[in-house]
Amino acid sequence: MKDINLLLEKFKMITGEGHSDTAFKSVIHDIAKFYCDNFDLEPDEVAILLTDKDNMVLSFAYPEHLVNAGMIPISSPDAFAARVFKMNRGLIENNFNQMKHLHLFEFIKGPGAKVRKIWKMMSTILCVDDLGFGIIELSRKGVVIDEAGEDFSPENLEFLEDTIIEIAPYLRKVLPTDFRGKLV
Repeated sequence: MKDINLLLEKFKMITGEGHSDTAFKSVIHDIAKFYCDNFDLEPDEVAILLTDKDNMVLSFAYPEHLVNAGMIPISSPDAFAARVFKMNRGLIENNFNQMKHLHLFEFIKGPGAKVRKIWKMMSTILCVDDLGFGIIELSRKGVVIDEAGEDFSPENLEFLEDTIIEIAPYLRKVLPTDFRGKLV
C-alpha cells in the first residue's frame, strides 16, 4: 500500500476499539509495509523501536525476528536509534557502515535470510503531542555496498517525517501500556 490516505482509513477502523494485541500487530505490520512499498525496501530494512514507560530503553516492535533481540539504552552514545530519540529529529546516514554504531543487531538473521550489513540508514522519531515514544528506521542493506541501492535524500526524510506524524497517533492508540519487547 503506497497511499497514506488509504492507510489512515484502515487504521481508523483497526484502532477504533483501542489497544488489543491484534490491533497492535496489524498497525505495526501495516506501517512497515507502507514504507517497504514507498521506498522499495525488504521487510527487514524497516525497524520500529518503542520506548518503555520510563523512556529509558528502546525495544524492537518490528521486525519480528528482532523483538527478542534485546534493548537499546536511550543513554547509549553509540546507538543511532538512541541518538535520533534524544535529538528528537530525523537523521540520514548514507555511510552508516563507517560510523560508530551498535553492530549487534545486524548479525541476527531473519527467517531464511542471510546476514546483510546496513549501509545506509534514515530514521525519525515517533511522537504524539510532542511526546516521543519510539523511532522508525529505514535502512538499505546488502552483503556488499553495491547491493544497498541509492542514497536516502532530504526529500526521502521529509516524506518519512510528514507521513509518520500522521501515522504515529494510531500506533500510540494501540500501544500496550507496558511495552518492552518480548524478552524471554
